[in-house]
Amino acid sequence: MSLKILRTGKNTFAWLKKSSPTGFTLVEIIIATSILAFLMITLHRVFLVSSSAWKKGDARIRMYQNGRVSLDVMSREIRCALISPGSSQLAFKGDEDVLSYISTFGKAGQSGESDLAEVGYSLSSKGELLRRIKTHLDSSFGGGGATAVLASNILELSFSYDNEGVWLDRWDSSMGTDDSTKDDYLPQAV
Repeated sequence: MSLKILRTGKNTFAWLKKSSPTGFTLVEIIIATSILAFLMITLHRVFLVSSSAWKKGDARIRMYQNGRVSLDVMSREIRCALISPGSSQLAFKGDEDVLSYISTFGKAGQSGESDLAEVGYSLSSKGELLRRIKTHLDSSFGGGGATAVLASNILELSFSYDNEGVWLDRWDSSMGTDDSTKDDYLPQAV
């Protein structure tokens, strides 16, 4: 038995060498993978920064909305404030950081009468806007009652009181003289 090898000339192993490449070399694959990884990392960072900015903006919007709602509630309730000239129990008293006054509270009954309550606003050390409501009026003005949080994450709260164009840091509707009740009145604006 004999084995014959056919020689075809110089191109004996021509099937190993192709004239047109159909694949990629290892270097080309590594470079393409590196570029793709760089792009993916960059896109991931852009997504994280965008997501963080979105969350901060959303938190800021909620904070402003809470502030607006709280100011609206306070404004409506302060407009209902009333005093009784010469009475220290039906008064409107406020400092720069605390406000207490007497207001109508609750819905009017069938006879059109409403209950009176002492309402107060202050800022807690935790940054919470507190509303205090005391439905039983007594001689201890400015204390007691039930306290609820109107808003949180409040950085600053300050009150000022308009007295005919002059803004004051304090107000006390009972600060007038005992013999005259003409100087017992509400501020024009808070």
